[in-house]
Amino acid sequence: MSRNEKLVKIFYINGLIVYTRTYMRLDITFYLLVSTLISILTILYISFTLPLAFTYRPKSSQASIKRSEITVLIPVYKEDVDVFKEVIDSVKKQDLKFIVVGDGCDEPYKSIVRTKGGLFIKLDKNMGKRRAIREGFKYVKTPYVLLLDSDTILPDNSVDILSSKLTGDIVAVSPEISVLPGKNIIAYHVSEMMQRLREISYRALGRFGSIVSLNGQCVLVRTDVIRPLIESEEFNSVKLWKFSTILGDDRQITNYIYSNGYKATVTKDIVVKTKAPDTISGLLKQMVRWYRSNNFFLIREIGDGTIFKKGFFYMFTVLYWYALPLLTLLSYSLYTEIILSRVAKHWDFIARAITTNPARFIKNVIVYRIDNLFDIDPTPIFHKFNHFLPHHLNPSGIMLIYGNKLSTEMVLFHYFYVFHTFVGEVSTIVSIVMIVSILLYTRRIRGFALGLLAFPLMFFADIFALMTIWRQKKWSGRS
Repeated sequence: MSRNEKLVKIFYINGLIVYTRTYMRLDITFYLLVSTLISILTILYISFTLPLAFTYRPKSSQASIKRSEITVLIPVYKEDVDVFKEVIDSVKKQDLKFIVVGDGCDEPYKSIVRTKGGLFIKLDKNMGKRRAIREGFKYVKTPYVLLLDSDTILPDNSVDILSSKLTGDIVAVSPEISVLPGKNIIAYHVSEMMQRLREISYRALGRFGSIVSLNGQCVLVRTDVIRPLIESEEFNSVKLWKFSTILGDDRQITNYIYSNGYKATVTKDIVVKTKAPDTISGLLKQMVRWYRSNNFFLIREIGDGTIFKKGFFYMFTVLYWYALPLLTLLSYSLYTEIILSRVAKHWDFIARAITTNPARFIKNVIVYRIDNLFDIDPTPIFHKFNHFLPHHLNPSGIMLIYGNKLSTEMVLFHYFYVFHTFVGEVSTIVSIVMIVSILLYTRRIRGFALGLLAFPLMFFADIFALMTIWRQKKWSGRS
């Protein structure tokens, strides 16, 4: 028998015969490799992240930082006046010095600030949050500065609790974020789900003294550590090759801290509240902005070596986050190509299969996806251990007519497919465990169900952000 003849296979499926030319097509092999890689990475990520997150107990010390050693710096631009008043009241209640920078705006913020005993500085035009922080920093004379958004209300005694986290080489701390409902309930629950996922990952990273980014809404940090960055031209506009961005100030500050040998942390002992977007479109725009900024700074982290200074687990986590959408897109693209190529080559058989038993066709192609294309038994070993293997590896009605000889490649391919199926099922199980863990954590079934929309939205937002990463220069500041 010639080599070409040996590569010919005959599948007998429900009385219908299909001829295919090669057993191990390159696209099918590549698809299995990519999907197996996704499953392995998911198993590793969830298996380490969940135990680390739910057993993490951060260290604290007695607060040795006096409130007089802290200055609160608040950039403001077109903020809701009532919300701004609450923010200023929460700062004043804790007897803190505060500076407000009007980013191209004046009244009524100026009067509110001066009435409460604060310092108000006005920029002639809207120049963005970075410029506002840089200008306000000129007036900070205390050892510590609290960077606070104009819509973030400080809980009672929060400064003392945040101060207690600044121990050892930890020079910056942020509170956790809680999402408040906006006008759209779906946008709210999606935002909340994203925050819970972020919180779990951050707690796991905290076990190794690393975080992706401080929460820009509220950051307590040693003034002398970040002053060189704030006063540099690099802080005005971060550059990466020909691209630049004026957003992601919290991520830049975090990376700068780690690049100088210090650490930062996020604590759940204090929670500040922020409002969810009022519309789905607003939520998507927010997600795209975040992903563009995150992708931008990830590339910079790899380039300047910051990613290695944050530890191996951090490196694995962020690379998993950003590689997963690309690998998933590649996997589904390959699967689509495989299906379309089979349709083109065997359209007559598929037409007969659909008309003969449409329910079985839908089950095999859509429900089981590509799995059923490999439901074969090339070795007698399979029969001995059949009860240990997934039931759908040996369905009735499908057999391989291949003479009496088997190639080594076929046997290896078969066992690789068994491994692919096994890790796929384990990946599904650990993913369900993670989802159930989040459900138990939130304890709201209805909101949790709506929050699951976060996963497809994050996928599409990340892919779009990657494809439009160069648009960063067009972003405005706080407008």
